[in-house]
Amino acid sequence: MAKQQYAPGKEGKIVPIRMDATFYNNRALKYLDKLNFQKALRYFRKAIELEPNNPDYYCSMAGVLAELEKYDESNRILWHVLEEIDDKINECYFYLASNYANLLEFELAEQYVAKYLELSPDSVYTEEAEDLLDYIDFQLQSMPRERETGEDQEVALLHDRARRLLEEGRFSEASKILTQIHTEHPDFIAARNNLALCFYYMGRFEKAMDTILSVLEEEPYNIHALCNLAVFYSHLRDKEKLLDLLTLLKKIVPYHFDQSYKLATTLGILGEDEAAYFLFSKMIAQTGPGDVHLLHYGAVAAYNTGRFDEAESLWKKVERLDPDESIASYYLTQVEQKRSGQLALSEASYHYQIAIADDILRVEAARELSEKFKKDPLIRASFLWALRFGDKDTKLQVIQAAEYLEDDEIEEALRQFLVNPAEDDYLKKVVIFVLRKMGAAEPYRDVMEDGEHLVQFTLPAHSLPVWHDKWQQVIDCLEYHMQDQYDLLEQQEARALWLDYLAQAYPNVPVIRKQETWAASLEYAVAQLHNRSVTKEEVASRYGVSAVSLAKNYRLLCEACSPCQE
Repeated sequence: MAKQQYAPGKEGKIVPIRMDATFYNNRALKYLDKLNFQKALRYFRKAIELEPNNPDYYCSMAGVLAELEKYDESNRILWHVLEEIDDKINECYFYLASNYANLLEFELAEQYVAKYLELSPDSVYTEEAEDLLDYIDFQLQSMPRERETGEDQEVALLHDRARRLLEEGRFSEASKILTQIHTEHPDFIAARNNLALCFYYMGRFEKAMDTILSVLEEEPYNIHALCNLAVFYSHLRDKEKLLDLLTLLKKIVPYHFDQSYKLATTLGILGEDEAAYFLFSKMIAQTGPGDVHLLHYGAVAAYNTGRFDEAESLWKKVERLDPDESIASYYLTQVEQKRSGQLALSEASYHYQIAIADDILRVEAARELSEKFKKDPLIRASFLWALRFGDKDTKLQVIQAAEYLEDDEIEEALRQFLVNPAEDDYLKKVVIFVLRKMGAAEPYRDVMEDGEHLVQFTLPAHSLPVWHDKWQQVIDCLEYHMQDQYDLLEQQEARALWLDYLAQAYPNVPVIRKQETWAASLEYAVAQLHNRSVTKEEVASRYGVSAVSLAKNYRLLCEACSPCQE
């Protein structure tokens, strides 16, 4: 056994090893040469942590993800480079084209490779790009033809950006781009289909229905529009129209892969698992085992139709392709429990995010949510979906978790929640509390059962020419006594009533000799407004003042402020 090289009384020299971004990048490249993609990915990520604005590291990581057949994730990184770091790295368009070709989205791949050749006609990947273009033309079953105009390409790429935003749950941003495309290019049907989905996810159901019906007026058998319409009918619980439409959809034989994908996922989500299974099986046979989501959908359709061996086989492939996620292992456990007669899911979910959804709804995990939310579009989409369409308990947990997110889209979603008359009043009060903790700008507009309110907690400095310490002491006293007895909105009403009174009485505001008396009077006024069964004596006792003094100040409040009339 080697002796330790330490000696008492001797000063040792410690030479630090500087593990900078270059060090981790070189290690990643070594593992890449050995085709050890998982370790290469790990070290590229470490390099990026140290140099977050180095585009080469991002492009290398995108390449590794493509080798691992994680094309969507690879695309997100490439778009990050173009949008956040350097939009002049034209090679990203070639990489995007290659990824889309692997995803069998040949029309999009064609747009990106054409853009690359336009921007870099004589560069390192020119020959490969031309070969890719020939392959795409062959797949589209067309002869090499004149490329579309630059304007057409830009519109197609802009639409792809909007589609990515839609998939990431950034519905407001997506709707702005899609509205722009629709305004400038009204014949672009795909943009209108996606705009209808945006409206649907944002809760604007009438607008969504109008948009999709306008598409079907022009193209009565547009598969994407018909699928969207079926989802809308399901949401509206129009069973008769939904049944007729599903009968039609099950008769359709799609020609293009993207049409098959849309039709199969729609049928599956709407409970037509047998028809969905038929389509998913054909697509998996056509594409091979590279698309994690497609394999999951096929496994779900198999599980829901009692084909447990096939479901198990497909989820095992998912597990190999996506070992970092727990979704496949979760469902494999369900298959085993089903076979052994134990309690198991009666139906599996087509959403490839069930484990994620469970994770974000754990309150104890909420503080870790912010980073995941920024990095994983599935978490963002599932979060926003749960806020709009979950049950009351789910919505409550999502709202509570929102406190730890600093995100404009979430803030906008919470503000929209407040003005939706269909949402629960209690949940809206929690939303107001969360918005305040997030530091969202006041005021907050809400629509409750008793009408519309404008909620503002901070004191409007412009409402009074002066502000005295005694007036603030009344508010402080109110907050201390009301915080455990009243909800946030009722506390805010008491503060607002005090400000209203001061504004009405100024400059003849009575001298504040005892802030507890005024605070008690304000609390009693709010209690009366909300029909609380409480007496003047009970409120006065809590503040340590007399009921007579409370009644006197209460009368002054009622004389000055119209909402507080005896």
